[in-house]
Amino acid sequence: MKHLFFITAFLWILPGVSLADAPEKVRDLLKNEIKWKLNESGSATTKLSFATQFWVRTTKLNDGSTTKSGDLIGSETDFALRRTRLVVTSNLNDQLVIYTQLGFNSMNATSSKPQIYFHDVWGMFRVMPKSCYIGFGLNGWNGISRLSNTSYQKTLTLDNPGVNYPNINRTDIENRQLGIFVKGTAGRFSYRAVLTKPFVYSGLPTTPLTETGYEYPSEKLEYKGYFAFHFLDKEYFNTPYLDMTYLGTKRICNLGAGFDIYPQSIAEFNGMGGRELKNRNLLATDFMLELPMKNNQTISLYSVFYSYDFGRNYLRLSGVMNNWNGGTGAESAGNNEFKIGTGTIWYTTAGYLFPEQFLKLPGRLQLFYAFTSKNFEALASKLPNHDLGTNYYVAGQKLKFSFQYSLRPILNQQMNHITQYLPTAILQVQLVI
Repeated sequence: MKHLFFITAFLWILPGVSLADAPEKVRDLLKNEIKWKLNESGSATTKLSFATQFWVRTTKLNDGSTTKSGDLIGSETDFALRRTRLVVTSNLNDQLVIYTQLGFNSMNATSSKPQIYFHDVWGMFRVMPKSCYIGFGLNGWNGISRLSNTSYQKTLTLDNPGVNYPNINRTDIENRQLGIFVKGTAGRFSYRAVLTKPFVYSGLPTTPLTETGYEYPSEKLEYKGYFAFHFLDKEYFNTPYLDMTYLGTKRICNLGAGFDIYPQSIAEFNGMGGRELKNRNLLATDFMLELPMKNNQTISLYSVFYSYDFGRNYLRLSGVMNNWNGGTGAESAGNNEFKIGTGTIWYTTAGYLFPEQFLKLPGRLQLFYAFTSKNFEALASKLPNHDLGTNYYVAGQKLKFSFQYSLRPILNQQMNHITQYLPTAILQVQLVI
């Protein structure tokens, strides 16, 4: 608990100290863009941006977890650069957009030299203004849900729940794939449809079990799409990455649905060793509401229901920056938990943005809560997750201090009921230039 109290106190003290004597022009500077004109009229431009997220995290680890030296460890506090990115966006006379994003994820003491690579390299042609664009390249235009297309800079919570990226680093690279896409907003209807060639991945074991689905290295194309109807303000998307909050600058009420279908990418085996290939079918429907009220206080609500089919009894463990070893429980080492599987998942997050000048703070304060309920075919028990926290916006999303306290469920060895919930507390500082 001492780590939780330390991080909570640090969250509240740091913004006050940093801004006590800071002039207003500091926030004004962060609002500026780094942009160059490519022609005299300024209709063609190149824009450069940089973003980083620094974490202080304390995590209660799964039973039996060990360090790299083999010593048992029950909890750990670490520092990390969760995400660091450099983005170059070129707009050529509003006819062609070229988008490139370079960076790395998850640098901490046990992963001190993460690979720097291109997250995005894609171009997009305008067919009809706002309503139809066609693009190609390594891109993050995805299907399934809004949360599967979210901007890491503009979320309520500090991190995505994991359930929204069911293929991550299996058949994609950090949720990006090579392919072509078409997108736009026509009237009150927005859409994105994508055709990709997934990266080859095989989850086939040496001795496969019966009545269990395994990821198979299919050579087929993958089909993805996400469609939404805008009841209030319309949204126009220049990049794949969507806001989960507009901080009261828009009135949003959207109903959406999406899919991700990858033919012959799941293998099931019978008792005689015979193999049957099936499609991986991922579906979702979601709802988003953001309503500004008096003094720009704002209510934000997002809810999504996923239906995943990876074959019978499919389960997958994962944990953010999980570099621990050992583990004696069903979830294995570190902060691993069951995040993806055949079954259904319901995720909901709610936020409240306080009025401007609340408690005479120079920035904006927002509280949030997120709930995840995972109901997997292979498990007898539903798995609920809880995330509670606050965002302190010094200069909107450009400079933000955040704190989140999360509880993840831990099963018994027989995986038929929850025995405990393990906490993680995170302080994040986000800077975008």
